[in-house]
Amino acid sequence: MKKVAVLLGGISPERYISFRSGWAVAQALRSLGYHVQCVDPALGAESVIEHLPPIPSDAPSSEELAAFDPRSYIACATSPILAECDCAVNMLHGPYGEDGVMQTLLELCGIPFVGSTALACRLAMDKARAKLLFAARGIPTPAWVTFERGTTLDHELLGELREQFRSGMVVKPNCGGSTVGVSIVTSGNLDDIESAITKAWEYDRTALVEAYIAGRELTVALMGDRPLPIIEIVPRDGFYDYAHKYSPGMTDYIVPAELDETLAEFIATLAHEAHRVLGCSGITRVDFRLDDDNQPWCLEVNTIPGMTETSLVPKAAAAIGISFEELCRTFVEGF
Repeated sequence: MKKVAVLLGGISPERYISFRSGWAVAQALRSLGYHVQCVDPALGAESVIEHLPPIPSDAPSSEELAAFDPRSYIACATSPILAECDCAVNMLHGPYGEDGVMQTLLELCGIPFVGSTALACRLAMDKARAKLLFAARGIPTPAWVTFERGTTLDHELLGELREQFRSGMVVKPNCGGSTVGVSIVTSGNLDDIESAITKAWEYDRTALVEAYIAGRELTVALMGDRPLPIIEIVPRDGFYDYAHKYSPGMTDYIVPAELDETLAEFIATLAHEAHRVLGCSGITRVDFRLDDDNQPWCLEVNTIPGMTETSLVPKAAAAIGISFEELCRTFVEGF
């Protein structure tokens, strides 16, 4: 049976979620007979994880993450642990793991890994650049602007933003995930807009300001070229933030989403197009908003979607009879 290295943890605000995703995948693969080692690149060459560490409910602070050295990824990629494996399953969410960095190191070291290439991951992680490609392909995506950290946020600029995004705005780190650092501003208050941009800058040098689309939240998982049933995400209060994503009972999921068949097929086609235009492969997840006129708007593509007990891809797979173990087997064996 194949030797598999599951990469998890890492140096990212999504470190704890990565532990949960990676550990779940590792346990499933072990149940199928694979020889699995869990590897945390944040720890360098001596990075094997024998037991799942305690997982706090909140994302790690910037101070906690600053204690790690990104060069540890190089030591990990060149370690005997990875050199001796048959393939690596990358469950590193966020920076250094989902943005093409780890994929580049694996490619350079000749280590087979599952999922999208380094280039596809980098494009998908850079939300603004991905939106340019969506727009060029004719995939509807909400209007947006970006601001580099250090931009002077004077009243004139903030007022222009309020005018441009009259229906409200979503402010997020351009390269981030799990809704860390994300704010929804519908008040039109200039101080609220400034605070949201400043918050996004805490997690990335670029803040993405995007038109807020009122309506329904949908997501489409893909296994290769195969779209899985569409999921509607219904938070019980507030919006689908970090806590709602990873705390059981805070969000309802409708699988499959209650949509007209023609509309559902159209959204699935858009998801496939978004997946293709970025050059993705393997399992991905494409997020949408559906406005009150039933117009879908593509937000982003996730090249390493979560695989926790509350994650969306396992829910979509289960809806058509694919067990979690079978889903994880496809990571290693393909489709």
